[in-house]
Amino acid sequence: MKRGCKKAQFYLISAVVIATLAIGLVTISNYAKKESNLNLDELKEEIRIESAHVLDYGLYHQLDETAFYSLVIDFIEDYIDYQGEGKDLYFIFGDKDNITVTGYQETAKDVSLDNTLITSSVGKFNGGINPVEDEIELSISDMSYEFELNNGENFYFILSQKVNKGEYIITG
Repeated sequence: MKRGCKKAQFYLISAVVIATLAIGLVTISNYAKKESNLNLDELKEEIRIESAHVLDYGLYHQLDETAFYSLVIDFIEDYIDYQGEGKDLYFIFGDKDNITVTGYQETAKDVSLDNTLITSSVGKFNGGINPVEDEIELSISDMSYEFELNNGENFYFILSQKVNKGEYIITG
């Protein structure tokens, strides 16, 4: 065999080994990147399903008003601890006689329910009102959201998350 052929084989094998190493490193670095954009639509569906189960549980077991309130607050606090980082979460629940708004916000915003200031600070908050009409308005800084109060228990939520330079908001 000629000496030039062995040299070509060496370069060919070296190129294959280097290409394999490069592809392996790129694959590992792509796999190790954390997914930073959570799909809020999936979270919306998750909250709908989970909250429906919580409300059904409370109604099925005929919990009194205090126990029902504690059940819903525990669910919301657990959810905030589970999904709250990097998001603002607002939950409205109750009946036509007593509405509670609770949640978590990353930045200080004025949160009002029917023109009653609930909070202006960062972190978890909780407050309530006795509505006078069948519709309530939740104001978060310069945004307003209207919710219709139905007979029985009501449960609404607003999730917002800043992604890049935009803010994504979902309600349910």
